Amino acid sequence: MNLKPSDLPLLVSLDMLLEERNVTRAASRLHVSQPALSAQLVRLRRLFKDPLLIPSETGRGMVPTPKAQEMAVSLRDALAQLGTLADPVDSFDPARDAAMFCVGGSFSAISTFANPLIRSFQAQENRQLRLAFRSGSEDADVLAQFENGEIDMLLVPNEQVPPSLKTKQLLADEFVMLQRIGHPRGNYDLTIDEYCSLGHLIVSSSGRMEGLMDVRLKELNRTRDVLVSAPYGDTIGSLLTTTDLVCTLPQSMIQAVGPGVEAFALPFGQPNMSLAMAWHSRLDKQPAHRWLRDELVRISGRLRPPRYTHSPVFPFPLLDLTPDGYH
Repeated sequence: MNLKPSDLPLLVSLDMLLEERNVTRAASRLHVSQPALSAQLVRLRRLFKDPLLIPSETGRGMVPTPKAQEMAVSLRDALAQLGTLADPVDSFDPARDAAMFCVGGSFSAISTFANPLIRSFQAQENRQLRLAFRSGSEDADVLAQFENGEIDMLLVPNEQVPPSLKTKQLLADEFVMLQRIGHPRGNYDLTIDEYCSLGHLIVSSSGRMEGLMDVRLKELNRTRDVLVSAPYGDTIGSLLTTTDLVCTLPQSMIQAVGPGVEAFALPFGQPNMSLAMAWHSRLDKQPAHRWLRDELVRISGRLRPPRYTHSPVFPFPLLDLTPDGYH
């Protein structure tokens, strides 16, 4: 098949159609009419001798054919490389240029960086600079998300970064146990026996009843009682302040949980909690993406939590920050 220069805009439309899988939404993002995009899809089907996208049996949008699925990643990479030809090095101006970023990762990481990153975007006073957060499932295929253009940046513990991604450590953190102020156990230093006897809450988007702390306790031939698994992080504060549950979280999340809780150092050695950002190699030289990485590095320099060797940690250490499964 020989592509003509006049066919290149069709590839942009195909990329958008494969992303949205809906002609109306794709047309809106491409700033063309729905009939015009439907006509382009007809041309694409003739060009590739394949239906490419067919109506879903559920009546919701369209489903790509096997050929379209095979083409999707290569097409997106090719368009990204063509896009860099028009962008000279260091040409991105966050105060003027348009950009849309989707940052994915664990709830803990996103909650840590969300507020300061939003403030950074707002400081540019540029309404064409947009930001979305995606707190994915614990078992999400992040490589597929990058290749499909669903995320532009991943924020997760360093050990969870797939080896094929580029990475940079942002933050060294530590775990603490949170309980409500006035908890029946008092505010004395924790012992491991007491920690294991308490009723624990963990945050898990998939409903898991185990977290990193359970893995660590098994190494010590100990177990704890996980009584509640909550799907969303914003439930932590209200659950802790209205029950006798406790929750083990990264130190950097204390302020995000909200008032009415106090934190205590763990009575045993804990897993490494080094938070990293990771990205696909095809984004490495993109000026806008470089700006995003620089901002995350700058923010992380202000978010480094102090290290604690005793408890309690009352109730909010002086951190300028406002972050599934670290508990």
